[in-house]
Amino acid sequence: MRERLSDPLLTALTVMLAVLMFVTAPLQAAGIVAAHHFSIVFAFVLLAAVFVVSGSFTAVAAILVAIALAVVTTVLRIRHPSVVDIYLDAAAWLIAGLTLAIVVARAVFAPGQVTFHRVIGAVLLYLTIGLIFTALSCFVALLVPNAFTGLGPLHDNLAVAGNLIYFSFVTLTSVGYGDIVPLHPVARGLANVEAIIGQLYPATLLARLVTLHIAHRGDR
Repeated sequence: MRERLSDPLLTALTVMLAVLMFVTAPLQAAGIVAAHHFSIVFAFVLLAAVFVVSGSFTAVAAILVAIALAVVTTVLRIRHPSVVDIYLDAAAWLIAGLTLAIVVARAVFAPGQVTFHRVIGAVLLYLTIGLIFTALSCFVALLVPNAFTGLGPLHDNLAVAGNLIYFSFVTLTSVGYGDIVPLHPVARGLANVEAIIGQLYPATLLARLVTLHIAHRGDR
């Protein structure tokens, strides 16, 4: 089952993560509460996919910890919103992002034929890198006052996640609109690292996988 489903699951996770970050998160920030249900579905799909793709109980345990933190955050947010909820949320996404990145990288760059699903999995890894830096930027913004300009105060609301996702991906893609700017040296260093990865990854690893996939199709 792992051999048959692991590659297609990479494509399924890519689509779901893209929808979660670029559709669900903005809808939540706009106040559409129903969009929150997609996050719950994604969590369980992620749990099953990580187990099938990796077969690692350690990876599954890490995802379970991330889900538990997200559940605790939701309960605390309903009872009494505070900055603690943002810390827990960032920790949950950091754990989930790092675990998913390791699992996907091992699957994408494993020996064997480079399939279409593996190429899409490489895109998933790219999105996951942006997710990891979203969580890291959140920690920097929480721990260092005024580390970013244009981000606004970090109140416990769903707009925080949308703003941080936006900043992370305009940095990863080197768009740099300038509406949110890192000021503190740690924030600037983090943004520099993300921008470098964002430029080198598509131009080297992703391009290489696409080339190998095209070459394999040409040999048929």
